Amino acid sequence: MVGTKIIKIFKSKGIQLAARLILGSIFIYASIDKIAFPEEFAKIVQSYNILPDFLVKITALVLPWIELFFGIFLVIGLFVKKSAIILTSLLFIFLIASGIQATKGPIEDCGCFGKMPFLSSSNTFILIIRDFVFISLGLMIILVENHMKSTQRILSS
Repeated sequence: MVGTKIIKIFKSKGIQLAARLILGSIFIYASIDKIAFPEEFAKIVQSYNILPDFLVKITALVLPWIELFFGIFLVIGLFVKKSAIILTSLLFIFLIASGIQATKGPIEDCGCFGKMPFLSSSNTFILIIRDFVFISLGLMIILVENHMKSTQRILSS
């Protein structure tokens, strides 16, 4: 009974809109500084020592634009499920990269928000919790979008 009420709350248009706006805005915000200062973002990507050198600059140039466009799509409600899948996948990748980096020592700058301090932290625990919150928003959008489409199919049959 309680579970059904919680599911109804997550399915509500207001909650879905809030999740889309929050997640989309976060990615838009995160992309701005990276787009403005790609060399500095490339140094941060390089500091993780995960990617081969030839992929560092490509990642630093392409990733912020992916964040921007799919963030915008979520905010305006275009390609919602696909955008949420892509951005949530990126969050999983960021979470894994942060975990790998944390095993090598403290994270000085995650590179998430560039020079913009909002939501930035050098505390690995806070980064992981933050990413899990963002991932939860993405999964909520994806799962409700799936449920809504399957319900529509059943109703139109």
